[in-house]
Amino acid sequence: MLSRRHVSDPLPPDPNSIIQPHTTIIVGLSGGPDSVCLLHVLCSQKKELNLQIIAAHLDHEWQESSKIAAELCKNMCNNLGVDLVIKKLSELEFDVKWNGSQEEVGRLMRRHFFQSVAQQYQAHAIALAHHEQDQHETFFIRLLRGSSLKGLTGIQKKDGLYIRPLLHWSKNQIMQYLHENNLNYYTDQTNTSDAYLRNRIRNHVIPALHATDNRFEKNLTSTMSQLSLAHDFIEQQTCKIMQTMTTPQGINIALFLDTHTVAQQNILLRLLIMCGISFTPSQKLFNEIMRFLKKSSKNKHTLYQNCLIKKDKNYFSIEKLIKIDKNL
Repeated sequence: MLSRRHVSDPLPPDPNSIIQPHTTIIVGLSGGPDSVCLLHVLCSQKKELNLQIIAAHLDHEWQESSKIAAELCKNMCNNLGVDLVIKKLSELEFDVKWNGSQEEVGRLMRRHFFQSVAQQYQAHAIALAHHEQDQHETFFIRLLRGSSLKGLTGIQKKDGLYIRPLLHWSKNQIMQYLHENNLNYYTDQTNTSDAYLRNRIRNHVIPALHATDNRFEKNLTSTMSQLSLAHDFIEQQTCKIMQTMTTPQGINIALFLDTHTVAQQNILLRLLIMCGISFTPSQKLFNEIMRFLKKSSKNKHTLYQNCLIKKDKNYFSIEKLIKIDKNL
């Protein structure tokens, strides 16, 4: 086991821990150093916490060497006595309609696969191996893409079914764990390629900032923590403000338009989420809704073909449109 001098136990046995006793956990296993570390750390807690652990490996089939990663995962899980579910990308029942990067398509595919395995085993959680460096890289990716405040708070330790037990581990701590426990792992050669934005940030931006000030990583973590606190405060205030303007007829338009822009945006996001509408948060979406509420003489406006905003003189509401099959 890893000495506590180097890495504190990420899985404390307390009620607030993201790892709860007597649960089934799906571990996303790529065969790379991070996921190998995660699997072994969880297995070290398996008996004490009475965990059922199932590893899930998706072969993207993008490289010939992916077969090596799959074989490594098989051998590792066999040695650990862990069930392993392996699928190839071509075997997934998933209709991809995505214009993003190969990296983003891969992420969506993995999520689809992990969730299907979780459903199959009725799992309580899906464990992913994100760590502190991933957190920093994600911050800059979202910053470059004009993210919201919530986006800049980074990857969450717990997000629905997804948990990230290693989120506060550094990459050095992970590599040290692997070395001290003599664990083999697969090295993905694409991680060094500058073809991907994340790699460019990892290989160039972060080292340059660290060279400027070696406290950079610590300071960024602190800043992200402050952003997270600010976001939590805004969420709490939004909830209170929303209660003052919500009536059986809908949201009071005058009170809504009189509140702060940040509160308006958060209230609209809450309404869309409450209706179960699939949407992409953006300034364009917010502006479209605000134009309708402020200027339009119409009393209805459709978004995304399945979202209806209705208003009268004093109130507005958002609801999901239910499509009726004409063939029935």
